[in-house]
Amino acid sequence: MLYGVNFLMEDENQKILSEARRLKKEIQYHAHKYYNDDDPEIEDWEYDNLKIKLRNIVMSHPEILKYENFEDTIGGVASDKFAKVHHKVKMESLHDSFSIDEVKKFYDRIQKNSLNSFVVEPKIDGISLSVEYVNGQLYRISTRGDGTTGEDVTHNVHMIKNLPRRIKSDIKYLEVRGECFLSKSDFRELNKFQDENGQKIFKNPRNAVAGSIRQKDSENCKSRNLKILFFNVQQIEGFKFKTHSKSLEFISNIGLPTVNSKKCLNFEDIKSAIENIGKSRFNLPFQIDGAVIKVDSLEQRNLIGSTSSFPKWAEAFKYPPDVKKTKCLDIKFSVGRMGTITPVAIFEPVEIEGSTVSKASLHNEEFVKSKKIHIGDTIHVIKAGDIIPEVIKSECDSNNQTEFRIPDLCPSCNEKLSFSQTENGRIFRCQNPNCFEKIKSQVIHFSSRDAMDINNFGEEVFNVLKNEIKNYSDIYKLNEETLKKYKEFRNSSISDLQELIPGFNNEIFLNKIGKNLLHEIKNSKNRSLERLIYGIGIPFVGKEISKILAKEFKTIRKIQALKTEDLLSIEGIGEVISDSIVEFFSSKTNNKNIDTIINLGVNTKYISRESSKFRGFSFAITGKFLKYSRNDLIEKIEILGGKVNSSVTKSTSYLICGKDPGQKLEKTEKLGINTISEENLEKFFE
Repeated sequence: MLYGVNFLMEDENQKILSEARRLKKEIQYHAHKYYNDDDPEIEDWEYDNLKIKLRNIVMSHPEILKYENFEDTIGGVASDKFAKVHHKVKMESLHDSFSIDEVKKFYDRIQKNSLNSFVVEPKIDGISLSVEYVNGQLYRISTRGDGTTGEDVTHNVHMIKNLPRRIKSDIKYLEVRGECFLSKSDFRELNKFQDENGQKIFKNPRNAVAGSIRQKDSENCKSRNLKILFFNVQQIEGFKFKTHSKSLEFISNIGLPTVNSKKCLNFEDIKSAIENIGKSRFNLPFQIDGAVIKVDSLEQRNLIGSTSSFPKWAEAFKYPPDVKKTKCLDIKFSVGRMGTITPVAIFEPVEIEGSTVSKASLHNEEFVKSKKIHIGDTIHVIKAGDIIPEVIKSECDSNNQTEFRIPDLCPSCNEKLSFSQTENGRIFRCQNPNCFEKIKSQVIHFSSRDAMDINNFGEEVFNVLKNEIKNYSDIYKLNEETLKKYKEFRNSSISDLQELIPGFNNEIFLNKIGKNLLHEIKNSKNRSLERLIYGIGIPFVGKEISKILAKEFKTIRKIQALKTEDLLSIEGIGEVISDSIVEFFSSKTNNKNIDTIINLGVNTKYISRESSKFRGFSFAITGKFLKYSRNDLIEKIEILGGKVNSSVTKSTSYLICGKDPGQKLEKTEKLGINTISEENLEKFFE
């Protein structure tokens, strides 16, 4: 009988071992897709769940470790496309904790032999880079790779907007490690641009960053506005630090953008820091997926050491995802300004990460079919990258078996749709130049803040004046007479205000609306050429390419006459973009619209607004602003010759401070740096 019991135990162990091996293989497959292909197939939280399952098996059955190593070996490998870089100081990955109890175990283990202080930092969801400086000059940028060998991606330095090319020259050699990321607003704009042009939609900001940095030919990725924050000094000649926090303070003071870190003396401090980062993470301008807890003393780190995969002196706490279940009520179809047809899920409203959402783009038919989404299904919704509502899963109702398909006719104008086959599936488009929804999207884009910036000209105005506006050039034909219809519409919507507000005068209010709108339209005639180029909506031409074209060619007439070879000679413009520009201006309709706006007095020349007023001054920005967006402030400062950094250092000249400022204000007060409130901004700029 004893032999039988042993046999059964061995059989059970074999099943456990097989399951552990299966999970390990699945994790390695998805790690390869994530790190090497930059094309993840599953969400981060699904990947984390696989790791948790494997870890639980190993903890419950440690005997299986004698057969195989199941310790984390997550990471990438260096691609053959790039020159290899050997990291003298290994770029280690981190061990993950998924609960506060696991963080407590880490803390207790560290404090077992000696008393340590810690630092807690946000774990930015980007791509880890090593940046080297020699005699103060930027020398090389490389990816993490497998931690020992990475890829030389120095040729992509122009993509990282806030990376200094020079630092203090008395430092002979410095290697720092940082996280390269895309802000939430830039990620939203990038995916909108990708969607409109029928290109790949990125799952999250990290995916977009990796796809940009690891481009061999990066000319079409220059406008992605990547940034970097440094979180570790890997090597330095001529300087020695006792603590990690002092090393961060040092590199911050020489002008390198660094992460905000919180010093913690005990576990309660650590727990509080993790909770505070968790509460504020949805308000941060970039995505984070956790918090990192590190021993502060560099000497103690050396004594504590590392495993073959990760340092024993650091731990990453991963925040759980906010996944909500809701019912898919309908699948509608939107028409973009390029005529692209996009399915949109309409669902029962749910609150995710502090905001209520009720719809999400389903991108294309391949996406809908792969997720098996039907009207009436229970769907799982998250905010991709903490930003964009995304359907990640569908619980298919057995009664809903109707196969999804894109309609043959445009949902707006009823014209037959055309389609093109791409690597991401079929892209359907409406080719009708008179399609209502298509024209509406084009006109609203033309009026948007980043284009001609016609304030108050939105969907409501267009819907009321749709008979007067057939394309963006018609905006400049509006006058007091044509605005009567809009005034009448607004009059019906505000008629009750007279009773609610003593002294309220409908006529004065409506006249003010009309005059303000005409004033905004008149002001937009004086915008610089780059805004016009972006506004007219050339496929594949975003804000950065618009700036390149405007600065290089100065007038719209010169751009209209360009040939492919003229465009290919310009750095940053490749075949796809050049072909698109030439094709756009081969259209009689597009050229006619340009002629019309010229005749109506719209500026079509490049206006150089660069100034030396703030040259030599550096700025940081914190808080929320009523009159300005962060992009407005950055643009204004850069036009006046100043520089905007993401962090506050001793070299910061001014902090522009809005409501609810963060830790930057505290640091500014300590360093004695001047602050400027929103109320004083206009006077300051003047």
